[in-house]
Amino acid sequence: MSTVEVIVIAAMEKEITPFLQRATSVGEPVRIGNAVHRSAVINGRHALFVQAGIGLVNAAGAATSALLLANAGGPDAPAPLVISAGSAGGLGASVRVGDVVIGMDTINADADVRVFGYELGQVPGMPASYPVPQLLADASTVGTPGHSMVETVHHGLIVSSYAFIGHERATVIREQFTQVLATDMESSAIAQTCHAHGAPFLAIRGISDLCDPDPDSGFPAHVDDAAERSAEIATAVIGSWFAAGAPRQDSRPHSM
Repeated sequence: MSTVEVIVIAAMEKEITPFLQRATSVGEPVRIGNAVHRSAVINGRHALFVQAGIGLVNAAGAATSALLLANAGGPDAPAPLVISAGSAGGLGASVRVGDVVIGMDTINADADVRVFGYELGQVPGMPASYPVPQLLADASTVGTPGHSMVETVHHGLIVSSYAFIGHERATVIREQFTQVLATDMESSAIAQTCHAHGAPFLAIRGISDLCDPDPDSGFPAHVDDAAERSAEIATAVIGSWFAAGAPRQDSRPHSM
């Protein structure tokens, strides 16, 4: 297998399909645990597309298996760029269905060990959040491609939860994380896994709903469009990242 330069992880088939459609070549699916892996080439880069299954545990397992495959070339192989793609619920006041949110930081909204002195959202022994490296943040500001179906791209905080977020939980999350823009069920687990493996990570999510009290009014109707928008922006960011030189060093933040 060629050196993997990019790993794209999405929970559902309909969220990984837009990447398969954009790829110039796609290998046969290989199941590892609960995840389905496909080698591919996108934007001229060797990629691994992973359909992880829904939720934090599935996401962490899929990210781990993908990173181990990518590192099979040896300890000196550069860490691939890892992208968490697909749909998300909008939480920011300015976020609308059809927008895309790129996570400049990622937090586990369900983690709460404050009684032992940790910050809200911090898993013991891990960082309080997972900000992206500056060079990757710069690459993510490439903007919307020409003739894009995406009108607005936001950059900011994405939180993840074990739950599909409805109105009541959304209100609590907005109060606890005042800068939050969107919520999903996978990104913080992938971010934590990438932190452990020294891989650069970015969440790029299309907004399918606004955490409405009636889930039938949003997510099912717009998840396909959200996935398409996520893939469009992610493909552009991949091009920008490698055009900028795609730093090969360990991307874990330095200890303070």
